Amino acid sequence: MKELVMSRRELQILTNAIYRGETRYIHVSYPFYGTELFTLDIGKPELKSIVRPDAFDWARNSKRPLDRSVSADELPSYSDLRNCLLSSGFLNYKNEQEITDRLIALREDSRDPNKRPRPVFVAVDTNILYDRFLSRHLPLVDSTGRTVQAGDFRYVVSEVVLLEIDSRVTHKYSRDEIRALAQVFSHPELLQEFSNGSGRRTRVSKLAMNETEYLLTELRALRIKGTPARDKEHNDIEIAQSYKHWARSNDYDVVLLTADEDMVTHARAGELMPLQLEIPFAVPEHARIDPWKMSDLIYDLAVTFGVISLDNEEVRVFGEWGGKSSTDYAREHVKVVFPEEGKHDTVSRQLEICRRVLGWANG
Repeated sequence: MKELVMSRRELQILTNAIYRGETRYIHVSYPFYGTELFTLDIGKPELKSIVRPDAFDWARNSKRPLDRSVSADELPSYSDLRNCLLSSGFLNYKNEQEITDRLIALREDSRDPNKRPRPVFVAVDTNILYDRFLSRHLPLVDSTGRTVQAGDFRYVVSEVVLLEIDSRVTHKYSRDEIRALAQVFSHPELLQEFSNGSGRRTRVSKLAMNETEYLLTELRALRIKGTPARDKEHNDIEIAQSYKHWARSNDYDVVLLTADEDMVTHARAGELMPLQLEIPFAVPEHARIDPWKMSDLIYDLAVTFGVISLDNEEVRVFGEWGGKSSTDYAREHVKVVFPEEGKHDTVSRQLEICRRVLGWANG
């Protein structure tokens, strides 16, 4: 077997190499369940035969560890698949067009001191970072062709939101957990990569940390103080209250971006302006995908599920592996494992050329 460590953006080189090799269809599966997630038709491009919830749930239930000391929470669910389809931009929010119109109106109003005399800030809820709305769904275009971009606004993020994400980065697989999972998982030989590796919830939270970095670095969001509560319900109240106190003390208007119905209530109680994104629960069996979003989807799936397979190419994409570092997470790296007679050499050559060109461009 041959290996390459590639970034999220560089995965486009992998899919291009497969397409140029006259392979039109890529069958993407989760090897630990032995379940095909979907077929990627690179020629259109389109996702086809997306696994149905009942079939996925049956496969998941058949792989529950016999050892009850191993939490079933470590087994990826259909919600994880749907969340990856959403965070990659394949799925849109149910009210995305309405959100586009409201964001454009907010931007225009904030530039008119007669309409909004106070400075306007957009505050984010925790779920906005998990779903990667700002970096993956923006820019948005309305029915008249007007565009709204993430950089059109000023942002603020509560420390309670950041602590909510950080508090989930706790779990690593123990030797006993690996042994218990090996008794029920298909392809147990792949589990050797996960020894002392990050668990599912930790991996998902690290994805949200990448969005946090984008928010703080690229969008230059302000961090404000807040006091976390002991449970999520009260934490939501604390998040809304931290934004309320900050807005009052500085005489600002704050719009709270959230995908949580209860947070809308807390925002209104805190005299904030809520802007609710409605999560899509239905997943189509097939739909077109923007070719630039394919690498995002492969990356998100690999990290969330731990590993995925591109079956007809006999390629594994690991989002977690032995020796993966915090720098690998920050740089959005995955490890791609090729068969001996596969496309490793082709991808490696193209990867070297791209990195060399980018190195020249960056000086």
